[in-house]
Amino acid sequence: MNDLLRKSTDPARGRTDDKLRLRPYVFRLPSGEAGMVRAIRPRDADRLQAYVRNLSASARRNRFLGSLSELAPTELSRLTHMDRPGELALIAFARVGSEMPMVAETVQVIASNGQHCEIALSVMDAWQRKGLGTVLLWNLECQARALGASHLIGEVVRTNEAMKGLAHKAGFEIRSPFRDARLVEIIKDLSIAQAQLPCGDQYWR
Repeated sequence: MNDLLRKSTDPARGRTDDKLRLRPYVFRLPSGEAGMVRAIRPRDADRLQAYVRNLSASARRNRFLGSLSELAPTELSRLTHMDRPGELALIAFARVGSEMPMVAETVQVIASNGQHCEIALSVMDAWQRKGLGTVLLWNLECQARALGASHLIGEVVRTNEAMKGLAHKAGFEIRSPFRDARLVEIIKDLSIAQAQLPCGDQYWR
């Protein structure tokens, strides 16, 4: 896991800019499915734990960069209390009939110097390859740009071809070798002008 994502319990870390605090957003995928993304809350602990348990073993390994079956209590508490400056954890829900199950989550932490934004995300297995990862990654970039970060950075399991493909499509460079041979680093220079529509206009409805 990225250093900033590990160390994000430092109350002095990050920027004081309130732009990282989001109201809920509604999205619509290319296939037509609709859903909603909002900031995680402490009362979401049971929901997040159930989500992690329901991921496949490979999806959990790809997200948390190692084998686990559920989140440790300390990690669960950390992820559901990411409300300090420069931190943001989001959870996504999709409409399935009359229900709205949780289908994805993202985390981002802005470095104390405001230059680098480290990210991580996961999508429920059944919702992969539907465009949801693209939606979430684009939103992570929008938030980082809004806060003036110069680079978006993430660590990816070397065998996670889906995430490497998603990152490449989104304009990330994939760097290897990494300090951990199991991983590669994805990085995007945010000083380069956007070729896409302004944040909020392309996916969010």
